[in-house]
Formats: sequence, C-alpha cells, structure tokens
Amino acid sequence: MQVIQYYHDPAKTQKTPVLDRAAQRSHMLRKTLIWDILLLVVLSVSGPVIHYYAPLLCRIPVLQVFVPVSESVWEHLKLLFFPAALVLLLRYLVTGNLQKGIVTTFSAGLWRAMLLMIGGFYTCTGILGKLWLPADIALYYLCVLFLVLYIRRHATGQKKGSLPGMLFMLLMAGCLIWFTYHVPQIGLFLS
Repeated sequence: MQVIQYYHDPAKTQKTPVLDRAAQRSHMLRKTLIWDILLLVVLSVSGPVIHYYAPLLCRIPVLQVFVPVSESVWEHLKLLFFPAALVLLLRYLVTGNLQKGIVTTFSAGLWRAMLLMIGGFYTCTGILGKLWLPADIALYYLCVLFLVLYIRRHATGQKKGSLPGMLFMLLMAGCLIWFTYHVPQIGLFLS
C-alpha cells in the first residue's frame, strides 16, 4: 500500500527561476548601492571643485588633460567623464566578477549623460539666448543624477561582457585628450 503525502515541505521546494532572478537582482542592488552613492558623491563634489580650480590646474601641463582648459561645452565634459572613469576603475578593480558587464553599462550611461549635457546646454542657451549659470549648474547635476540612475537601473541586467565598454571608455578618453590639444573650429569646441 502506498502512502500519499498531502502537506507541502518548504525545505524541499526549490525556488522558481523567476524568483531566483528577482532575489539575485535585489541582492545585487543592495551590494552595489555603496558604489552608486560613491559615484554620486564623487561627481557632485569633484565637478564644481575642478571647475573652480581649473584656471590654476590647467597651468600644469599634465593636468590639462583632465580639467577644462576653456569654457567650451566639450571641455566641460571632462568634469563628468574623468571622475566617473576613476570611480569605474575602482569599482571594477574591487568588485571584479561581481557584476558582469558593469563597464559596458557604465560607459553606455556615461555616453548618454554626456549627450544630455551637450543637448541640454544648447537647448538652454537657445531658449534663454545666453548662458545662465544656475541653469548650467542644474544641468550638470541633472547629468550626474541621470548617470547614477542609469547605472542603477541597468547594471544587474547586463548580458554583455566588459570589453566593449572598456574600448568605448578608451575611445572617449582618447577623444577628450586629443581635442584638448587639437581644437576643431566648430561651436562645440569653442568657448
């Protein structure tokens, strides 16, 4: 005679793949929260400090690569790019394989934030007819917030590896460095 059990033993039940993914995502978001806060703080502090001290810092030839040497929109992208790249490097070195493809997600978010900065600047100056400092500052912080939220939203669902992101970050760094010394005579690069 066979005995049929009608009770449910939760200890022997495996989670469904959907619940596993949700739990993993939640766990990953908790583990990476400190990195997202660090990025927000570093960009919020370093951007204004670097901009304020840029006239002094750009007198040192090595630092000209990392600080704005003029008031052009292109040079202001350095305020966002290089501090974010530093946080990304630290994050990648510390977390390693914790987040597959974080560099790709980071570079995609950074690219979008930089495009937002350029588009927002030209939209504001087009509407107002001139550069208005409070709008310029607000735009910078909007780009910082956008970058952090983008990374927060997309970091756990990344399927690609980090190589495309690394190549893109190197390309962007190369462009920022190259155009510091070889300035094209178009509006984006002129102050």
